[in-house]
Amino acid sequence: MAKVNVFIPCCMDMFNPSVPPSMFTVLERLGDEVIYNSEQTCCGRRFYQVGEVELAKELANKLIVEYELKYPMVVPTTSCVGYMKNFYKELLENSAEVNIIRSFTQNIYELCYYIVNIKAVEKLDNLFNHRVFYFKSCSARNLYKLDDEPELLLSNTKGLDLLLDNELNTCCGAHSHFALANQEVSEILCNQIIERAYQMGAQYITSTDMHCLQQIDSILSTLDITMETIHIADILMGEDSE
Repeated sequence: MAKVNVFIPCCMDMFNPSVPPSMFTVLERLGDEVIYNSEQTCCGRRFYQVGEVELAKELANKLIVEYELKYPMVVPTTSCVGYMKNFYKELLENSAEVNIIRSFTQNIYELCYYIVNIKAVEKLDNLFNHRVFYFKSCSARNLYKLDDEPELLLSNTKGLDLLLDNELNTCCGAHSHFALANQEVSEILCNQIIERAYQMGAQYITSTDMHCLQQIDSILSTLDITMETIHIADILMGEDSE
């Protein structure tokens, strides 16, 4: 049985703790033994974005030291894994060995990328009988540069009616402190996504980015429409027969 590290973003751990077990189940069905460090904290992304570089370094070093680097790491949100892959080398260049940083950043993967490209699986035999709008986040497009792995897994989900809008390149407005500093603009951007999904008849909005789903869900809670957010791991684990 192969072993795989799992990193759970703090935003998910605190606000959506039901999602990680779904990811564990998916990985175990693929034949992986999941290694989860219950003492993990944060990747440091939020601190780095607001200029708290020393604290970001401390968290990055803690993360690298506490995991067994000989096993790949899977992360269920593109914003955190994209940050680690793209910024850890620069952040830790004077505080960790170059080969250790390189090994770490080359061996961390977003969940869907890992399933399709590392495990070579395009169909999970999962069931989800709903119309689902897939929102490709900024971090998926520009930071992690995810291809069509999520769309492939969703399209191969039994019962799922996948809704896509490849021309919708807007941001959800959740990036860093943007939503707090620019609340009106943030809500306008997020409402564009919700409106498009609603027009297409979606029952759920899914994404590979937990931060985006939390932002979209916060706006959805103020609207009188029957549409929900769901992390893609919950769909990939799904045995929903309703």
